[in-house]
Amino acid sequence: MKLTILKYILFLFLILTLQGCTYRIVTDYENCVSKELIFEFKDNIKLYIINDSKATYKYSSMNFPKGEHYLYLCSNKEDKCIKKYSGQYYQGWELIKVKSKPFHLTGRYKINEPNFILGAFAPDTSALQIEIGGIKAWLSEYDLDINDMKKSSENSIKELNKNRKLSTDWNDWMTEFECPNIDVKESSWELIWFD
Repeated sequence: MKLTILKYILFLFLILTLQGCTYRIVTDYENCVSKELIFEFKDNIKLYIINDSKATYKYSSMNFPKGEHYLYLCSNKEDKCIKKYSGQYYQGWELIKVKSKPFHLTGRYKINEPNFILGAFAPDTSALQIEIGGIKAWLSEYDLDINDMKKSSENSIKELNKNRKLSTDWNDWMTEFECPNIDVKESSWELIWFD
């Protein structure tokens, strides 16, 4: 009898551990960043929306609203940007070209945290929601680099960078972004399960 109970306990422990390997928690913040900040990429930066909704493999494990995807930046020639996604890994990806123009933040911010064992091998990811040419998309905070921006964006970049601090997490070798709005509240969080 004791052996049977022990087997069930071990089985339950194994299931919970494996679940920890296969899910992430996405934390979604509203009104995190100022909507007044305006940015514009330099002319040599090509912008694409990555629509991976029908893809074999997903670019992001974040659950974005329907019709919203990551913005992909490429500084190479356009044909090289496209050819980068011709392999098996990118099968089914649709790259939608976006004309480079000024964009602003919508205030939304997502943090994607791998849990348990997965957290030891995969870093956290985070993205700011932007609006560009009437399209809402998501941009990694690390892609907001002053070197890729036009001069008119410098003040907005500096304002955003005030909210960065050196990371204390070995998984994150750059900096961490903190919501400057002290009244911001965590609006929701959701588990993302992998098949």
